[in-house]
Amino acid sequence: MSGRQFCRDLCLERGEPLEGTGDAPRRILMLAWPRGKWRTPRWESVDMSPALTAALHAASQAGLHVALVDRVGETGSLPQLQALPESVAADFDSEDALVAAILNYVEGTVFAGRRDPRTTILCCTDSRRDACCARYGFSTYKALVAVADPDLFNIVQATHLGGCRFAASLVVMPQRQRYGRMTAGLAPAFLAALQRDEIFLPSYKGATDQPEAYQIAEIAALTWASENLITAPEIRIEIDSVPDQPAEGALARLRAVIGEHQLDIRLQARVFHIQGNCETVAQGGGAHLPRWCLDQVLPLGDAWNT
Repeated sequence: MSGRQFCRDLCLERGEPLEGTGDAPRRILMLAWPRGKWRTPRWESVDMSPALTAALHAASQAGLHVALVDRVGETGSLPQLQALPESVAADFDSEDALVAAILNYVEGTVFAGRRDPRTTILCCTDSRRDACCARYGFSTYKALVAVADPDLFNIVQATHLGGCRFAASLVVMPQRQRYGRMTAGLAPAFLAALQRDEIFLPSYKGATDQPEAYQIAEIAALTWASENLITAPEIRIEIDSVPDQPAEGALARLRAVIGEHQLDIRLQARVFHIQGNCETVAQGGGAHLPRWCLDQVLPLGDAWNT
């Protein structure tokens, strides 16, 4: 392969699954900051004062996800600060008030502001962190903005969200959903699914706070339900002892219950050469790590006992 190698392209070539990598943050602070001034780390971006830098760093250290956000040509229309999942937005008369609001939120007190009932979609376009996020993220962001109803969706371009090799990477709040490998062409179908309060399965990474095997099994069950025209399915995944770090070739079986239907879901572990971002690719780094992969989905008759 000649020329520049992109981590997203290599990840696809190696067949590493997207499913099983859902890890949306619980709490997000979005600070409006021009994209051209973003830097790594984000709390040391251009024109940030020492006090603001310290407050953002403290928020990150406390486990919050701090996202610098922008809109193309509309930076002034963004609220200065927004808290998720509370969906509270505010502007401040002084930097001292802004810094105080950030520090109070770290301690659990939500600042006073206006409620934004819309679904917020953060799309990573952070070229300072990874070339794939710029290459795939920005085109996806523009496509989303072009077709979205602004009364329903608050769409922003954001600093690094994680999962560069699965660009474009998106987080949907307050649903706490993670999506990857989004493209501009998927934007209309993606937004239509969210508007119906449905998961967009082609790019869904998996249920947050659940182990990898559970996430993969749930997506497999949701896909089976969709293919069999079962609408609004309530799914229960039954999982026994499945190791988080399996050996190559290890097998796992899970049961999915969808109303009156039951599925036997079989997984197999494969080892992939994982290079999380383009810098790692350029430096020849990375690691060989096991991932659970979907093997079979079978309607459950006597399969569980075979």
